[in-house]
Amino acid sequence: MSITKKELIEVNKQFGGNLVRSGSLDYGISRYNHSTNKFNAIAYIIRAIVIDHPFSDGNKRTAIYVCNDEFGDPGETKLSKLMVKIARENITDIPKIEKMLRRCYQKN
Repeated sequence: MSITKKELIEVNKQFGGNLVRSGSLDYGISRYNHSTNKFNAIAYIIRAIVIDHPFSDGNKRTAIYVCNDEFGDPGETKLSKLMVKIARENITDIPKIEKMLRRCYQKN
């Protein structure tokens, strides 16, 4: 399980954005690359991208792409709603984001 800043920048370019600040993104990537828990790892990436907005555009779409790449597509509407909720409510707590992410991927 590994991801690079270069990969995320390339993904984000597909959504019309570019990197404008990278501190939080670097931290999220580091946590992702050193975690053995996939949901926890992705929660750090989501927080870094959706809350701290390292890209000029396409932050939520980039986070959705990362989730789909890691876990598959639970239905884009589910992920879109999750990312909007995290952004709107400014959810920064990693365990809470992880729990929300797990629920999103639970089989109904």
